[in-house]
Amino acid sequence: MGKNSIIKSLGKVIGNLAVHKATLKFGDKPESEHHTSSEIVSYRNNGKYLGSGYNWNKEDKKLIRNQAFKYFFKKMKKKYSHINFTINDANNIIDKSMNECIFIND
Repeated sequence: MGKNSIIKSLGKVIGNLAVHKATLKFGDKPESEHHTSSEIVSYRNNGKYLGSGYNWNKEDKKLIRNQAFKYFFKKMKKKYSHINFTINDANNIIDKSMNECIFIND
């Protein structure tokens, strides 16, 4: 896969990671905590695998973040519209998820 393909895939994985973190943190179904936690580990590992293959410059990181942001909100609106969170909460979760996957230092 080329770098542009990886950016899209990584954005989707980070978006999914953020979705699961948000549902775990703000959701109201404690019975799904174990499953959601397992999904978080799985998406994080997949993100680390995809993110480790390239050196990401600032523009790449912006593209990845935009992909993750779009995917996060699309998925939350479609599947988890009953969960309430602020835009600041979403940004923090996405940023932390990116840091876990591609080790952003700047």
